[in-house]
Amino acid sequence: MATIGSLASNTSSTTSPVAKARKPSAPADPNATAAEETSASEEPSSTPSPQPKPRTYSGAGAKVLKLRKSDWSAVWLVTLTHRGGSNFIVSPLDPGGAEQGAIVNEIGNYKGSVLLNEDDGKETAALKIQADGAWTITLKPLSSARVWSGDSLTGRGDEVALVSPQSSGLTTVNARHSGSENFIVEAWTESSRELLINEIGSWHGEVPLPDGTILVTIKADGVWSLKKS
Repeated sequence: MATIGSLASNTSSTTSPVAKARKPSAPADPNATAAEETSASEEPSSTPSPQPKPRTYSGAGAKVLKLRKSDWSAVWLVTLTHRGGSNFIVSPLDPGGAEQGAIVNEIGNYKGSVLLNEDDGKETAALKIQADGAWTITLKPLSSARVWSGDSLTGRGDEVALVSPQSSGLTTVNARHSGSENFIVEAWTESSRELLINEIGSWHGEVPLPDGTILVTIKADGVWSLKKS
């Protein structure tokens, strides 16, 4: 089960995933193949999309899912599902095989979207999956994330949303969460990342949205809502 992580500061200087995703990617390796075993299958997307191309993998139980080398450094929107009763933990492995912090760490059924390779210089060569049931993992370009274009954004569970147009001037967000576990909301500008909310269980309140916010990430186990004012 996920726990609240400690942060030395609510704001850190970093290149946003959106800005990183705009950078030209390395040419695709024509000899690269998706390292899939018979226990997991890749389902190519039928919808045309910009690079990087979406990739969907499925399987059951524990698995080390090796990614194509041309995909290692791309910024991905990762949508995951799990149907089971025990741990569902997905951890990136770098090209040297070192395990990074888990992008998902839950118990039982799961459905949500998270970021992968959002930090500068980060590469993911594989995903280590711990599960007791069937799972799916879809890697999609960040441009396919939900867009927060009006006043309100609602959802359930983990989510990534692009803010369009980006916030300008003094903007506040009324937030609400109905759940029993973590409720964490972060805002990204072109050059910074700010922790807006870090609570456990049901919560409601108002927080400022940083000027120039272009992306928000939500970690939650229940229904949530964000409303600009």
